[in-house]
Amino acid sequence: MSRKQILIITAILLWLPILGILGHSYLWLPTKYRYLIRRVETAQTAEQEQSAFKLAADWGRVWEVSRLQSNAEAPDGRHLSGNWLLRLEWLDSSPFGGGAYCAYRAVIDTNNLKILYEKKY
Repeated sequence: MSRKQILIITAILLWLPILGILGHSYLWLPTKYRYLIRRVETAQTAEQEQSAFKLAADWGRVWEVSRLQSNAEAPDGRHLSGNWLLRLEWLDSSPFGGGAYCAYRAVIDTNNLKILYEKKY
């Protein structure tokens, strides 16, 4: 093996972990949380809501579950109405700025909230 080949192999081996970390932080995590937020916010039945909450608790560290005032408005301008309005916040935050990942929804079945309050770690 020549010196040039050794340098190329060494450079590749040194850059692979860096590319892996960047790919995880800037591709995988934002995609994962966008999917979780969409699942939580678009659930239309109590069963869909239950599975979305289970997925949110299993895939991410649910940091804060807070009840909003009735007739609240989500940051994206959606008007929420219902008896139990929820703001679900994960511990992780976006690498692109804007703070933590959050989902907003009107809860269909309050029994599903038990899933979010159970600690799994």
